[in-house]
Amino acid sequence: MPYFEYNCWPMPPIPLARNLLVGAIAIAGIIFTIVMLIDCLKRKKTDFPHPITNNADYDKIIWAAAIVISLWYYFLGTIVYFFVVKKAKPKKTKK
Repeated sequence: MPYFEYNCWPMPPIPLARNLLVGAIAIAGIIFTIVMLIDCLKRKKTDFPHPITNNADYDKIIWAAAIVISLWYYFLGTIVYFFVVKKAKPKKTKK
């Protein structure tokens, strides 16, 4: 009896599809992380809508570290950066 259940496949179709899906999600997550890291590094300190530190002096460093570290934690820092900084509504300036 062959090792695999399906003789026409090098491996069973369900694990193959699952592996391809996980691989595609991982590649998409890495690309998303790189795009958000570039956005963070190009952003001026005055462009961060919710400053973490006084006068937003170290916000760029903190967000860049969170994005890079999030590569090991399911892209959590990248997703938080996307919603907190990238998608934040700009402050209304008084004329």
